[in-house]
Amino acid sequence: MKIEDLSSLLETSKRRIENTDITFVRDSYNTIEWRSRLILIQGCRGVGKTYHILQLLIKNAEKSIYLSLDNLFFVEHTLSSIVNVLYNDGYRIFALDEVHKYPNWSIELKNIYDSYPDLKMIVTSSSALRVKDGAGDLSRRLDSYTMKGMSFIEYCKLEYKITLPNFTFEELLAEHEHIYETYYESFEIEKRFKAYIKKGYYPFYKESGNKYHERLHSIIMQVIDTDIMAIFNLNYEATRQIKKLLALLCRIGPFIPNVAKLSRDLAMSRNSILVYLDYLSEAGIINILKSNTKSDSSLTKPDKIFLENTNLLFAFDANTVNTGTLRETFVLNALKNNGEVSTPAKGDFLYNKTYAIEVGGANKDFHQLSGMPNAVLIKDGISKGAKDILPMWMLGLLK
Repeated sequence: MKIEDLSSLLETSKRRIENTDITFVRDSYNTIEWRSRLILIQGCRGVGKTYHILQLLIKNAEKSIYLSLDNLFFVEHTLSSIVNVLYNDGYRIFALDEVHKYPNWSIELKNIYDSYPDLKMIVTSSSALRVKDGAGDLSRRLDSYTMKGMSFIEYCKLEYKITLPNFTFEELLAEHEHIYETYYESFEIEKRFKAYIKKGYYPFYKESGNKYHERLHSIIMQVIDTDIMAIFNLNYEATRQIKKLLALLCRIGPFIPNVAKLSRDLAMSRNSILVYLDYLSEAGIINILKSNTKSDSSLTKPDKIFLENTNLLFAFDANTVNTGTLRETFVLNALKNNGEVSTPAKGDFLYNKTYAIEVGGANKDFHQLSGMPNAVLIKDGISKGAKDILPMWMLGLLK
């Protein structure tokens, strides 16, 4: 193979890099140690992994290349052979997209890493990819990052070109009055927060317009049909069962699973249900809540199950979104993307093993948190906080 044989790949790479916008950069971009030789960025489809790596290549355009490993070219040619040709032509930075769709990905990445000491690879994959399950031991060689959807702060920066600060949970509790007075009215927080809850977690909302939720629904189906199927080596019937399970979760949420009833209703074994829930969680479609005393094993029953973010609630059934479910889904997402969340003895969430949190509307009181230390109410429908009470919108500023 010669460099001329790769002209189509080179042209695609050049076109993708040249058409990448650099006016908006996700916060997660600056958390990545780009000097590492092997970087893995995982995340659900649509969160912006590809843009991350293309933005890096813009800054290092000389002898850098973007390769999507689901390109038909890789059906007849190995990644190793292509890298060898490009390396001999001077290429040193390789952005490899959709690595989970490439057979024997772990062995080839390991061999390339070991064979070319001055070569850098930035790899993207589904969040469900289990690196340690690969045949090649990459865990000692790579730096791994998990990318989530956009925060409210990022949404405001992208949509409205405004910059909001972030705060720790402790700072929100201590400075809620100052935060309200400084930002709530002058930045039109209420209107913008409501828009974000419905449409703003995935960056592609900008290009999707009124088709956003329809496209988001299609992407989640594609995650199941393509990513989960490939990574966990499932057949069509298994993915159909996962969709049936997901459809049930969407109708009843936040879902407190009765595994025995689920098993009967869906005609699946107990273990299959628990394993499929684990797959959906790893793929970034649902959030699973367990107490600290429970095992992390996929065969341990969750206490509650939520969709991963509020945009998904509208994507699956915009006409029947339950207010309570919407509140808890947002709060769990905001907390989990910034810390550790588990099931408390009382209340809805235990945050960072410290704060017992109850979520509700404007009239919610501390009754359900009676006797709990560090009890905090998160209230929807209020603009200002009070002692140990935060308005829900303020979690959009959580660091």
